[in-house]
Amino acid sequence: MSSDIPSAGDAPTPTSGASWPSKETNSVTPATPDSAGNSVLAIVHERVSEFRREYPKLADLPLSRSHGRSLRRIVTEAEWADEWVEPDTFGESAFCTTSLVKREAGTWADALAAFLTAHLDYDGMFARFSNGEDSFELPLTDAWGKEYHAKQYARARALERQMGGGERPSGGEAVAAWDRPATAMITLSASSTPNGDRLSPVDHLDAVHDSFSYDGVRDTLRNVMEYHLGLDSDQWGYWLQAEPHGLGDGSGVNACYTHIHVGTYLDAAGLDAERIGSELERVIDKHLDVCEPAGKSAHDYDAIDSYQEEDDGCISVNMEVGNLGSYLAAYMGGSYDERLEERPIEYLAWGTLYWSTARQRTTRSQTVNQAIAADACQQRAESESASQSKEHGESVRWSEANGSDVVCRCCGSGWAIDQSRMSKPVFDDDLRAVLPDGPPNNDSPPSLDELWADARAAGRAGESLARARTRDRVTRWIDAHPSASISPVALLGRLDIHPTHIEFVADLLNGSDTGPESKGFTRPDPLEPEWELEAIIDADGEEHTPGDGGVDMVTLHLPEKQIREETRLSKPLASGETWRCGKCNFATHNPRMMAGHLVAHGLEDPEAADHVLMYHPLSKRRDPREAMQYAGERPDPPEQRYY
Repeated sequence: MSSDIPSAGDAPTPTSGASWPSKETNSVTPATPDSAGNSVLAIVHERVSEFRREYPKLADLPLSRSHGRSLRRIVTEAEWADEWVEPDTFGESAFCTTSLVKREAGTWADALAAFLTAHLDYDGMFARFSNGEDSFELPLTDAWGKEYHAKQYARARALERQMGGGERPSGGEAVAAWDRPATAMITLSASSTPNGDRLSPVDHLDAVHDSFSYDGVRDTLRNVMEYHLGLDSDQWGYWLQAEPHGLGDGSGVNACYTHIHVGTYLDAAGLDAERIGSELERVIDKHLDVCEPAGKSAHDYDAIDSYQEEDDGCISVNMEVGNLGSYLAAYMGGSYDERLEERPIEYLAWGTLYWSTARQRTTRSQTVNQAIAADACQQRAESESASQSKEHGESVRWSEANGSDVVCRCCGSGWAIDQSRMSKPVFDDDLRAVLPDGPPNNDSPPSLDELWADARAAGRAGESLARARTRDRVTRWIDAHPSASISPVALLGRLDIHPTHIEFVADLLNGSDTGPESKGFTRPDPLEPEWELEAIIDADGEEHTPGDGGVDMVTLHLPEKQIREETRLSKPLASGETWRCGKCNFATHNPRMMAGHLVAHGLEDPEAADHVLMYHPLSKRRDPREAMQYAGERPDPPEQRYY
């Protein structure tokens, strides 16, 4: 949704002023006082009060000070202005328009209250699906409950089994894919007060996560694994997990802020811990290079005596991981079976940041996701209650997607599958390129391509038509809503997807599915009625009509900050220099004051503001610095008019 159009959540009332907070979501009606809402309000009040008491200097910090940063609408405050537009034609009436003056981020404490309220509203809620004949209900959950953490723990155990062997819950025995599985943990952080001034928590979070990107830390990690340590791409993977600072004890200036652990899993046959650790120093160096608020003191690998010691160093190597699930759970913010509202206040404040930004707090590499998918595939084959009868890799197909070429036909994972089992198939387009053109056979029956022009593109991907159609619809929705966050249940109802695909949809939403992305196709109308999300049922049994389920994200509009950062006001003045407005000759040494003055003139575009901005020494006898001069062309420079 555009941030420059008032929504139902922040539109003005006839008696309201120009500024008001936008505190509405597209959720169901809030709980009434005589319902479970009383207990929700009590819990929220208790935990927010604790945050204010324990961290008074953080509670009133704005989430972000970055112009253009997207946040949930409910954690922003907008200021609007009414403006009358006079008609151009005689006889027409003037009309009033409402425009956005400013949209600022709410405080950390207010966002915490919104986060907890949204999570607790899920308790006892169900989604009812119907196809016109039958119906069933599913409990609603979000990514902050016990179910999510239990699933993460199960995935970690699955990864452990696939790497090093072990018994599956379904009873079978996993064969180790690697000769000597090992784990290296890399910790990346940044100072919340790099220059003595406190960073807003979302701006700090962005700096840390953005460093782990392509052309950044991620590429350096791949180079270390595959070039410096000589591993193949299927002999290593990573699991990135964010965690709050000061969890449970509130220690350190960074308490409640984020940092990330990059668990790197590798086949360490022929390698030793010290060599692995020393090569990973390159990753730390890259983080220090691309993350501006990161400092050497928190990433001093020179102070590490041994990379195998379990300490708080930025690099540690574990050559004997006994329980990978428990090992990872230690980096997931506490026990995986805790309720969110029972967790330490540092965790709640930290979780508020990821909820407010709809940003993922955990990501995994393709190799790790394929190993997890393979373990689940084999468990389905061993389960009496599942419909799958073939084991993982028993039936394979060729994949045109990134990653493995030969993948399991059941799960789409190429983990532990011999890539020489199949040769690349020759498609019709390849044959047409080498075969001579022949006369058309007008007597031949129409081909499938002619009867259903786009069916081949989907069928070639190797998935069932139902699964391929589901993938196509979900990925199209994700592409159209890149900043949105939505639960799998809500997306099932919104896209009319059969509820049996809920796990597949969840994997697509969190990016863990590694199967092929089929090309778009149009399926004939279904012979059976579609399943639709019919109602949301709250804890009191009251039914509500479902909304679209998407997260209402808006961008911050901070014109004064944008003017300060994107004009010459970003350059420091020297002694004897000043800024002056070319419209009214107002002068000041303070860039913040000058930015506000230019915005008051209606100059919110940086280029227009820089055009009007005058720089000059206080004395005409002093030469102005070239770097401070306006770089563009101005037919009537305001400096000349002033002098």
